[in-house]
Parts: sequence; C-alpha cells; structure tokens
Amino acid sequence: MTVVERRPAEETAGPATRRRRILTSGVAARVTFYVAAMLFWLLLAALFDRVPTPVEVVASLAEEFSRGEVFGNFADTMYRFVAGVALATAVGIVVGVLMGLSQLSRAFLESPVMVGLSIPAMIWAFLTVMWFGFGHLSPIATTFLTAVPFVIINVAQGVQGVSRDLRDMSSSYGVPLRRRVRDLVLPAVAGYVMAGVQFAVIMGWNGVLLAEWFGGSGGVGYRARYWYDANQFAGFAAWVVLFVGVIIVLDRVVFDRAARRAFRWRDATS
Repeated sequence: MTVVERRPAEETAGPATRRRRILTSGVAARVTFYVAAMLFWLLLAALFDRVPTPVEVVASLAEEFSRGEVFGNFADTMYRFVAGVALATAVGIVVGVLMGLSQLSRAFLESPVMVGLSIPAMIWAFLTVMWFGFGHLSPIATTFLTAVPFVIINVAQGVQGVSRDLRDMSSSYGVPLRRRVRDLVLPAVAGYVMAGVQFAVIMGWNGVLLAEWFGGSGGVGYRARYWYDANQFAGFAAWVVLFVGVIIVLDRVVFDRAARRAFRWRDATS
C-alpha cells in the first residue's frame, strides 16, 4: 500500500493563488487604506493652499520636538487621559454590574446613563472648564464624564446576558454575592468590559483634547489650539497626526493584547 504524503494547501497552491491571498488579506486592506489616505491628502494639498502637505506637517512636528514641546505636553495629556479613563472604568464596571444584577438599580440609573450617552464631549468640556477652571481637573472630569456611560452600558448588557439559571442556582445554594460576581459574572462579561473600555478610550481621548483646547494650561489639545490661533495649519495638523497616531497604537497594540488576556482569563475560569 502506497502512502501519499499530503502537503499543506499553501505549498500546493500556485503563484496566482498565493498572490490573490496576499492581495485580499487584512494587511493588504490596511496598507491600501493608508496609501489611499495619503494620496487623498496630497490631492487636497494640491487643490487648497491652506492644506499643508505631509512634508510640511512632518517638518512642523520635528520643530516641535526640537523646541521640547512634545514630551511635556504629551505627558500632561496622558496623565489626564489615563486618570479619567481609569476612573471611568472602575466606576463603570461597578455601576454596570449593579444595573445588570438589580432590576431596581437598572430602573433608577438607566435614564441618567442614557442622558450621559447623549451629551457630546464638547458640552462636557465647556461645563468642566466653567466648573473647575484651568489645570488638570477639568480635562480629567471631561474624560471621565464622556467615557463612563459607555463602560456602564456595555457591562450592564453583558451581565444581563449571563444565564439566569446559573445566577438563580448560585443564589439558591447560598453562594455569597461577592463570589458570584467574581467567579460567574466578571468572567462572562470580560468581552463586554473590553468593548466598553475601548469605547471609553476613544471618547475619553476626544474629551481630554477638547477640554485642553477650550481651557487647558498645557497638553496636546492646548498646543493644537495654539497653532490654530496662530493661523499655522502645518503646526496644527502635526498635533492632529500625533494624537490620531496614539489612538491607532492604543487600539492595535494595547487593546488587542488586553482583549486576548481578558478572554484567556474568562476561558480559564469558565
């Protein structure tokens, strides 16, 4: 009897098939988007005098680095942003679990959460600057108020999706509430928590930049406003590119790894 060795499909596929797979992969799609975005930017710069070219933006960003403006302002923004998102995550998980487990809590808190979802970050930025003035507190408060409803609503939906039979059974056997939350609820809603935090990061980043724009005493938003008021759009665009790049790095590097860890923890405890 002759044994025929099977080779992987990748080895047996012809050059045309392999090329087609490469061209239709996710990496190719992302590269295509970045190339198309760059070409569109160049087209806008060619059509409109006030739109800076990529070369001018990179030169402006290099000048900001040489002046020592980037690291100090960026550190201020990251401190405010991390503090606001961390607070929103902690409060959002607690309130979301409470809303998911208790009908009375959900009836009491659902309307305020929906109101919070409907208020844009710009309004919170105006209000917190009026309340707290310049400094760290108003950007932190804006980040928190903008981000926390997204964490709450995602966690609450995740808790409601936990099997009611399992919850009733654990309650019938007298399992303490703390253990039910730790061993049953939190592993089941890990994905919802990550989704809520991801929304919180995006919305909170907008919030902190707007608060710095309108009333900051330093930071990325403050520096972007400085160049905008000076009618130097290359400098303004340099800071825009910088904080958009940060969001992309957070999403691709930090959250992808955090999501994998969260799902490993959920699977290990299920």
